[in-house]
Amino acid sequence: MRGLLAGLLVALIISTVALLVATIGAVGVAAIGLLLNRWFDLTQWQGTIIALAVTIGLGYLVYKLASQVPAEQPWNGNPDEWEDDEEEVAEVEEPPIVPWRRSRPTQGELPPEKPATGPKKPK
Repeated sequence: MRGLLAGLLVALIISTVALLVATIGAVGVAAIGLLLNRWFDLTQWQGTIIALAVTIGLGYLVYKLASQVPAEQPWNGNPDEWEDDEEEVAEVEEPPIVPWRRSRPTQGELPPEKPATGPKKPK
């Protein structure tokens, strides 16, 4: 029961704060409409509508800038991907095998060893 009452109290406080902020915002927009009425040849209603439109536009712009997910930078990516690219580049950059080496019969392997034959004995 205490948890329910605590939750309701928190919800009531949040609602009150939200209502207070909305009231201050509405009075602020109406005050800007009044200033526009005095500075330009507008009615207070027209000035308030202009102020409200500008406020909504600025709010939308701030929302879009704040909610924009930053693009992943290449240096923050997976390091394994960069290593793979470097390995591929290293394989491509190897010099070609020269013709005299290509025609070598062993291609880098040693031939099998033959048993050594000693000097021939006279008969």
